[in-house]
Amino acid sequence: MIRFAFWQILFLYPIVVFAALILKRNTSKKKKGAVFTGPFVGTPTVNSGGFFTVFLPWVGFLFLIIALARPQSGFERLPDAGEGVDIVITLDVSSSMLADDYSPNRLEVAKDAALEFIENRPNDRIGLVLYAAEPITICPPTFDHATLTRFVSNAELGFLPDGTAIGSGLATAARGLGSSSTDRRVIVLLSDGVETAGIVDPIAVAQAVNILHGDSIAVYTVAIGRENSGYEVDREVLAHIAELNNGRLFNVYNKDDLESVYASIDSLEVSTLPDQGLFVYKDFYLSWLIWGLILLGIGEFSRWKAFRITGGGE
Repeated sequence: MIRFAFWQILFLYPIVVFAALILKRNTSKKKKGAVFTGPFVGTPTVNSGGFFTVFLPWVGFLFLIIALARPQSGFERLPDAGEGVDIVITLDVSSSMLADDYSPNRLEVAKDAALEFIENRPNDRIGLVLYAAEPITICPPTFDHATLTRFVSNAELGFLPDGTAIGSGLATAARGLGSSSTDRRVIVLLSDGVETAGIVDPIAVAQAVNILHGDSIAVYTVAIGRENSGYEVDREVLAHIAELNNGRLFNVYNKDDLESVYASIDSLEVSTLPDQGLFVYKDFYLSWLIWGLILLGIGEFSRWKAFRITGGGE
C-alpha cells in the first residue's frame, strides 16, 4: 500500500507549470543571448532549449515535489498485545443441543451464528471452549480466524462425557483470558440446560471471575431453547452469572434471536481497531529527492554549457 503523507503538495506542480506557461507567453520572444556564429560563415548555431535544458529540469522539479509530499509504503500488521478485544466463545455440546426445535438442530444454529460473529470481528482475538460434563479449550484467543472457523464448523457431540457443567465451562474460558493484556475481555457463554455434571457451582465461579478480573471481563450468557421444548434451561443462573460480570442474559427462542445476540454484543463491545486494518508505513522520499537534485543539476549544467556556446560566456 502506497500513500503520500502530505498529498496536498502534489497540487503545487501543475500550478507552477501553469504559471510558467502564462509567464512565458507574456514575456517578449527575444532571446536572452545573441547567437555567436564565430568568425566563419556557415557555423551552426546551438539550440539552447533542447531536451537537457528544458525537459530534465521540469522532471527534476516534479521529483522534488514528490519527495516533499513524503511518499510512504505500508504493510498490514496484526494488532499488538493490548489492542482490540479478546473474546472466548464457550459453547455447550451436551446431547440436548441436538434438539430439533431449531432447524436443523440447536448446535448447528449456534455454530452458524458463531461463524458470522467471527467473520464480523477480523481485528479481535477470538477463542473457542466446548463443554459438556467436562470443558476443553479447542482454540485459545487468536487472530487466525481461518483455523478458528474450522474448529467451530467441526464442533460435534460425543468426544466429551455427556452432561452440562456450566461452571467448569466458565472457569476454563476465564482461565484462557488470564494472560490477556487487552483492556477489554469478553466471554460468550451459550447453554441450553441446567448444571448437572459440574464439580463447582456456576455462581461461585462467576463470583471468583469478578473478584479476580473486575470490570476487565464481561460475561454474556445465552439461553438456548424454546418454551415447552422438553428441555429445562436455567435462565436464572445464567442471568446471575452475567449480572456479576458486567454482561447480560440473552434469551434465544429461534435462529434470528441468536443472530441478533451476536449483533448486540458487537454493538456493546466495539473494537478500538479500524475495520480497514493496521498499517506500518515507511518513508521512501530520499530516492526521489536525490534523483530530483541530479536531474536539476544536469539541466542547469546543460543550460550553462549552451549559454557559453551561444556567446553568453567569456
